[in-house]
Amino acid sequence: MFKALPQKRRRPSADADGLFGWTIFIVILALFAVFCWVGSFYVFGHPEKGLSYSLLKKFGKIDAPKRFKLTSAPRGKFLTANELHTRFEPMAKGALKAESDRLLRNYLRNYSQTRDQVPYVIGEYKVMGVFRLTSENFFPTGVVALAESVENPSVLLELVFPSAPENTQDLERMLQTGLDLKLVKTLDLTAVVSARKLPDGRLSLTAVPLLYGNYTSSNASGTFSLEPPENLNVAAGLPVLNQAAVDAADKNFRAYAQRAGLIRKETPAVLMRVQQTEAAEASAPNSDDTASAMRAVPVNEATVPVAKAIAVTDEDIPVAKAIPVTAEDKAAPAGTPSAELQTNAVAAPATVAATAAVPAKQWTLHNPGQMPRGRLVDMEGARNQPASGEGGKTYLRGDFKVTASGPGRAVLRGSSGGRNARVIVDFPDGAAVPAEGEAFSRDNQRPFEITSVEEGDDGQVNIYVREVTRP
Repeated sequence: MFKALPQKRRRPSADADGLFGWTIFIVILALFAVFCWVGSFYVFGHPEKGLSYSLLKKFGKIDAPKRFKLTSAPRGKFLTANELHTRFEPMAKGALKAESDRLLRNYLRNYSQTRDQVPYVIGEYKVMGVFRLTSENFFPTGVVALAESVENPSVLLELVFPSAPENTQDLERMLQTGLDLKLVKTLDLTAVVSARKLPDGRLSLTAVPLLYGNYTSSNASGTFSLEPPENLNVAAGLPVLNQAAVDAADKNFRAYAQRAGLIRKETPAVLMRVQQTEAAEASAPNSDDTASAMRAVPVNEATVPVAKAIAVTDEDIPVAKAIPVTAEDKAAPAGTPSAELQTNAVAAPATVAATAAVPAKQWTLHNPGQMPRGRLVDMEGARNQPASGEGGKTYLRGDFKVTASGPGRAVLRGSSGGRNARVIVDFPDGAAVPAEGEAFSRDNQRPFEITSVEEGDDGQVNIYVREVTRP
């Protein structure tokens, strides 16, 4: 018998080792490609995240917040404090966070990739406190005013006023505790960009003006202007104020409210727009001609200290960073309202009313039929030619209906000229402004003087006119 010889075990060839290595490498590359593909979708889809925003900003894939024109402002719905409460209060914590992310995402994209209606704030609010913004905040420069709704005190508003650093002291000097803010559908827009519920059950909303104008106060010299922020610290997150800062403002405001009746001012402070902004009306979904407005900004007496705002985190950063400062930037003890802040709460409340944003509110008025010589056109003629004619004047006649009305300004629709043409009328100080819904006619004896004709990107034609005849 023959004994079988043991067979030699074959060693794996070098080719087999190489094939296995390449297979692993290709799988890793495929996974990396999928990761990059999914990651890019996430980055572009969530600019409200700090890392996503920084990457998009670095590669020039997202623009800074822009100043909207009135004719191209995003469509929205104007909500009172009660309506805001009804909309946001029933939401659970997770749903409210998702809604806030959506609102902020639309704001960062300048509302260019959404058909959502922007929630605009209207109604009366009373300023509780003013805080200076720093580089640690979402908005790095300017101030933020915390205000309480007069209609529904369970609704608070963080109203952000972005501005250049050199204007911060003017903002602090003009803003005052107890000031009445009247946000109405007339000239400007105040968009909600974040919402949260406070531990005591109150609803706190963060809002930003989409039209950045210049303002002055009747009880303070000078002006302050708002500017769209060029850079945002998105990683700091919203809301701007943490709970400790809210508590400090709340305490200060309650002290003010108890003492407000001790001193009465004969003339309330009035905050007025002093420079025309390229802004106009944003239409609510149920009205094509509802002009929108943020009609006021807070005003603070020079002696009222303000505090630096602190970015909110999940750990509720203590108020130690919210350092109250006076108009001369003298710091008070960290985390403690200064004695000046507590004792200065005897000032009477001031009422704010922003005037129509026009270059001037007084011009020459003429008797009917005695205007300077010029061309007389109707709506159809006005939309097809510039505002100049014989003698340098062009006048508008026709039948009109008022679709929106506010102090010194009204928006009209004509019986001719199409739905995509409207008339925006400025009235001089003291002149009667027709009420919303009113219909009237203007002939060659009392026409409006056309000052400019503009066509927006959406085809909307705006005919700007002014009243130049006496009643």
